[in-house]
Amino acid sequence: MAAWIWFAVAGLLLIAELMTANLLFASLALAALAAGVANVAGGSEALQGVTFGMFAILSLIALRPIALRHLKEQTSNGSTNVDALIGARAVATTSVDRNGGQVKISGEIWSARADSGVIESGDSVVVLAIDGATARVAKLEEK
Repeated sequence: MAAWIWFAVAGLLLIAELMTANLLFASLALAALAAGVANVAGGSEALQGVTFGMFAILSLIALRPIALRHLKEQTSNGSTNVDALIGARAVATTSVDRNGGQVKISGEIWSARADSGVIESGDSVVVLAIDGATARVAKLEEK
């Protein structure tokens, strides 16, 4: 089989993976890619088939469970989405007061409001709640 066919099969399997997101088709795409590389390296059709089979088995048995476990990890308290941000530490990127400001939470810039007082840029804060797309924060007291 021509190398371009293996690479086309790998591409089609990746497209199928995008529709399912269960890493089955991604594992098979990796195997097709390995078979294509075996073809480019001058391997026989039998070697390409064996390469495809071995990589499919290895990726399905060894890599897929590890990847799925990492994809399904949750925070320690089981919260997801914005609920997982409550209690998170952040840094004020602008001054924050009752009228607004911005903070950086987990690498993302969020609109923020302080429940009381003024929080200066660079101060550490804790997220009290999420109201829509705005984080309610309080200054984190240093110990």
